[in-house]
Amino acid sequence: MTKLSNKTIGAIVADNYATSEVFARHGINYYSQGHRTLAEASHEAGIATETLCTELETCPNAGKLPFASWPTDLLIDYVLKIHHRNIREQGPELLALVEKVARVHGDKHPELREIYELVAESIEDLLAHLVKEEQVLFPYLLQLDEAAKQGIKTGPMHCGSVIHPIGVMRMEHEMEAQRYTLITQLSGGYQAPEGACTSYRKMMSDLQSFMTALYEHIHLENNILFLRALELEEACVG
Repeated sequence: MTKLSNKTIGAIVADNYATSEVFARHGINYYSQGHRTLAEASHEAGIATETLCTELETCPNAGKLPFASWPTDLLIDYVLKIHHRNIREQGPELLALVEKVARVHGDKHPELREIYELVAESIEDLLAHLVKEEQVLFPYLLQLDEAAKQGIKTGPMHCGSVIHPIGVMRMEHEMEAQRYTLITQLSGGYQAPEGACTSYRKMMSDLQSFMTALYEHIHLENNILFLRALELEEACVG
């Protein structure tokens, strides 16, 4: 148990993504705050470390994609084709649905207007975030990856070090995590009120699905891809 309690929660989820369900159940942020050890995270959440260790140790490691073992180029390709595409295609559709529900039901449920504003801000910021990753960070990570494969050195990033854009991406990830924590609270855990119409129920379901995908996106970058980028930079830049 001591070994597990001293491990970061990001590393635990990277080793077995199924453990993310344990952390989610206890309201522990493993995606943008994955640098905390299990002991630190359990203390902050007011949960006995022994309880979390028991749940994590009995968590099955099956049916989940082994992200941590994937090569860097495959991991980037997955993020681009699954998560970036999801945000671009489903984000505007989700926003339109939230706007419709807020317009129709906002007088009776004023929290819907705040949810709409938060989702609108999120989609706008996320679309700008994707461009930064695609045009600045990911091309250099692929350059580092290719240098490592060939066993050669490569030049430093134009800004001096990959740590600088990674810092920006992590900050933006944390902003999104805080946003969706608030949306979760405002929505009552994505529960539609009794007698809610089909659009209202669909909005709640789609919001939760979008959030869940976003958390996987953040986890893959913060807890796997960015850490690997720093290691590659140290090994390949000379």
